[in-house]
Amino acid sequence: MTSSSLIPILLIACMSITDIHAEEIISLEKIQVEDHINILEERRDNSIAKRIIGGTELTQYGDLNALEILKRTPGVNISEGKGKKGSPGKGYTVVMIDGEEASTGSKRRGNPLEQIASDMIERIEVMSNGSAEYTAESMGGIVNIILKKPKAKGLTTAKFTGGMYGGDVPMETVFLQREGKSGNVAYLINLNAMDNRQKDTSSTLKVGISNELREETTRNQSLGVTTKLIYTTSSKDKYTYDGSITKNNSSANTDSRDSNRSLTNYDRSKGTMLWSSIKGEHHLSGTELVDWKIKFHENSDTGDSGSLQLLPTANMSHQNDKSLFRVMGVEGSYSVAKGDHFIKMGAELKGLDQRDEVHRDVNGTDVTTVTDNVSMHQTKTAVYVQDEITIGESFIVTPGIRYEAVKRNYGSTGHIDYLAPSLHMLARLTPNDNLRASVAKTVKLPRLDELSTSVDSTFDRNDIHHPDLTGNANLTEEKALSYELRLEHFFEDKGIISLGSFYRSIDDKIEKMTVLESGRYVMRPYNSGQGSLWGIELELKKSLSSFVDGLGTFANATIQDSSITNTATGLKRPIKQTSNYLYNIGVDHTLPSYKLTYGTAYRYVGGYDDPTDENGIAQKQKGYGTLDMYANKRLNDTFKLQLNWKNITHSTIETTSSTSTQTQINRDNSHSSVLLTLEGRW
Repeated sequence: MTSSSLIPILLIACMSITDIHAEEIISLEKIQVEDHINILEERRDNSIAKRIIGGTELTQYGDLNALEILKRTPGVNISEGKGKKGSPGKGYTVVMIDGEEASTGSKRRGNPLEQIASDMIERIEVMSNGSAEYTAESMGGIVNIILKKPKAKGLTTAKFTGGMYGGDVPMETVFLQREGKSGNVAYLINLNAMDNRQKDTSSTLKVGISNELREETTRNQSLGVTTKLIYTTSSKDKYTYDGSITKNNSSANTDSRDSNRSLTNYDRSKGTMLWSSIKGEHHLSGTELVDWKIKFHENSDTGDSGSLQLLPTANMSHQNDKSLFRVMGVEGSYSVAKGDHFIKMGAELKGLDQRDEVHRDVNGTDVTTVTDNVSMHQTKTAVYVQDEITIGESFIVTPGIRYEAVKRNYGSTGHIDYLAPSLHMLARLTPNDNLRASVAKTVKLPRLDELSTSVDSTFDRNDIHHPDLTGNANLTEEKALSYELRLEHFFEDKGIISLGSFYRSIDDKIEKMTVLESGRYVMRPYNSGQGSLWGIELELKKSLSSFVDGLGTFANATIQDSSITNTATGLKRPIKQTSNYLYNIGVDHTLPSYKLTYGTAYRYVGGYDDPTDENGIAQKQKGYGTLDMYANKRLNDTFKLQLNWKNITHSTIETTSSTSTQTQINRDNSHSSVLLTLEGRW
């Protein structure tokens, strides 16, 4: 059965399509009501529009880490690092871990979200429009990953997952956790180990010139320990320590060949991620709260990569690189409830450091340049105030304003500051119907690696799809004014249907473009011009138990359009790599007498067709879909068994790029994986 024939079958099964936030969408993955977690009720009552993913939604489809979970959620646009594939979006959405912004992108390698096991996560909250309480860098929305906190009752969790990728490539993970309480201290400690492999193929057809085939083998290993301690000194004061350290190794080997050439390349890296913070909460009275946090995070990475070309001539390239990204900061806030007002104000001071060191040689000759070794520093100061105002019994207005000042030093010193006002409105039309509206000014500051002039050379064939990667020291911040309107209806059986729309006006839009420089293709970010993005959203999450006991369905869809105008040339075109539609559909069924739940989900990412840009390159991509299935069975009070079959459709991503002289078609092929998980809790 082809992937295209699966679409109408699942559409009929689900009765509907739903949700929408295209370049910034968030989907609620499933309808499985858990009486002890009233997620939809919390969503209905929250004064700021928020979608919540929790409970079994986080693990049922076999996603092993936070990055895989967010990739499944359309519109969560996150950069994935070098060599990744299969995620819609270009790095818009801000990702936070327990309210602290995480660096989710690097032009070289890993993503820290890959080090957060799905079993470590309590819930994921998604806000599609910014508010003053959070960073002003919230273009495309905010994802807050809330990690589990220790429970008062002692609990041990052990989980082992083993499986095969593509039928013959093994992969496994182990998760161990102990939580409990001793006196005034609640504690949680977990150990997570992963050894995941993939073996894929891809091809690059240069029409009329050559057809190159590739075999790609990757392996990612990590070992991490996380500790959370909560010390409650009294009913008014509480202190929390969060700490984690993760070591990871990764390797990638690619063998490529065509009728004229043979090339082998490799990439090896070792990295360490440290994450730590100390937090205090102090209740001054029944209506006043002061909290503060001191934080230190560090990601370091060393790499060794190279290539050996045997035909038509011998050629050897090699690169050693080191990178360090460090965050140090302090923040605090004061909250008070007075009558119909809930006021929160706070301040933050944060410093970022990034160092890139690269050494490169070709056939034994050093070709390193002065721009390859870069040291950058950024200091951000922020203050904000936000008021949640209740008007009568059915109307809440949440105005806020945030001021941020940023100073950057990366060879030359720059300073920018900006105000980011926001306004959210909730009108409770009936006990089960909400009307929401919001407007927010947001920015997208270039990441330090987007400013770094250090070059990450491709050791594949250097072409349109495999360019060298570098930053742009002249990049300026992107600014936007975002509007949203949404109508929500909550069913009595814990379901929801909603219809929404959004519009975003963007100044100095940042896009990554590929240019030909000195005979090599190079990709770097540019400020492209004035842009806009608009669309509609539809969402459904509904129990169908009135038809079949234990049956539920979810569906969501986004329809959107975009445009951007180059202020220098007047050229108007769509925003690059923006799909016109996306959707998710699925069903779940529970058999209580057998303690068995099973389901299926289909995710489709629509294609795009970008006309010739300012650099003479046109690009289009075909849409692709991914089908996943799962089944889990409770064996007894202690153990549960789960089976996952992921990417049944063997999705292929096909991208075609054209210049005035050449057309190039790239196909990234992937395989399905089967995972078997045994979980025990006692």
